[in-house]
Amino acid sequence: MSLPTHFSQNQLVEMRNFMESVSDTNEDTRFKTSQEAIVNAIIELMNKENKTSIVEDFAVPYIHPMITIQKWNVEIKQIIDDLILQG
Repeated sequence: MSLPTHFSQNQLVEMRNFMESVSDTNEDTRFKTSQEAIVNAIIELMNKENKTSIVEDFAVPYIHPMITIQKWNVEIKQIIDDLILQG
């Protein structure tokens, strides 16, 4: 079965590793500028997967994307894990 998104297995693994690395930061909004592409890819993935509640949180202008990533960390990791397994 092919991935329902345009993300490669390597990109999904990179997203998953990032999610794991930030799971313990407890609402720390800092991330390296080199990681901005990963954050944007996660937002795009949630949009493509139609994860409405997560996407709505990303759309709130006064909430930093990292707050949403940390709030939904477990769920986002599960979505990514499922996609990796499908690949």
